[in-house]
Amino acid sequence: MINSIPFNRPSFEGHEHEYIAEAITAGHISGDGPFSKRCHAYLEAELGVPRALLTTSCTHALEMSALLLDIKPGDEVILPSFTFVSTVDAIREFAA
Repeated sequence: MINSIPFNRPSFEGHEHEYIAEAITAGHISGDGPFSKRCHAYLEAELGVPRALLTTSCTHALEMSALLLDIKPGDEVILPSFTFVSTVDAIREFAA
């Protein structure tokens, strides 16, 4: 049998089950609910930034980064060779 590295396995280290149940009970499993607000506040304080933005995926975060960096057609963007195709798509959308 070949040993392999687990891929995309969630880690539960603390209060995750409790918080998930609380979010489901409150009806805030996505969007701008209380846990999102707590996460914003934590990241802003921890990173010392005026505003932290959460996204639904890394792809959306890359797209937002390209927008905020004003990536233009022809700009060089260096990406890792071992990645998801969506990493490339997020940048290709800007013809960079």
